[in-house]
Formats: sequence, structure tokens, C-alpha cells
Amino acid sequence: MKLTPLEEDLLGDLAQDDHALYEVFHFVRHHYPEASDQEVLQRGRELIVAWLQRGWLATLHDEAAEPIAATDALLSVIDEQGIGGTYYFDGAPRLVPGPAAYRDVAWMRPGL
Repeated sequence: MKLTPLEEDLLGDLAQDDHALYEVFHFVRHHYPEASDQEVLQRGRELIVAWLQRGWLATLHDEAAEPIAATDALLSVIDEQGIGGTYYFDGAPRLVPGPAAYRDVAWMRPGL
């Protein structure tokens, strides 16, 4: 599977440590430094949609021993937060790669 530089960068980082949802937008800003806040929001949301469809995201929950497959609820969080959600916000969902990311992306290894 051919990944964009943004996808490679973010997946590589997620494979090593969980990230808050808003950090996805930090990666978008890094790869598209000239993008407006609205463009960052749009690109980041589109990335999340694509990864949800692929099964590439899971979320961490304090009450669960293992990550749980991410759902469209992430999109609701993005929509509720708007541009403010592209920056730090309390209670942001914590993301890790879902099992399909490890299956689909040859260079990823669990537990690195």
C-alpha cells in the first residue's frame, strides 16, 4: 500500500506511542505548513475518515485492558470541537494503530 508522507510519519509515531486526537492535526500542520486552520481541520478529518474505514485506528480507555476499535464517534468529537480541536483540548481520545494497520503496512511491528 502506498502511503503519503503524512501517513508514514503519523503511523510510525503511533506505532511507538499513543497520541491524542488533536495531535493528528499537529502532523497535518507539519506536512502542510501553509494550510489554514480550516484546511488543517479538513485534511485531518479526511485522514481520520480514511483510517476508520481501513480499521487503522483504535482508542485507549482507562477501563479497558486493550485498545478498542475506533468508531465514527471520533468524527463527532472532531465536529464538536471544530478548529479548537486541532489544538490541545482536555479529554481528547487517545489513539493507537488498529490491528488492520499492522496487517496492511508491512514495516509496522506491534510493540515497538
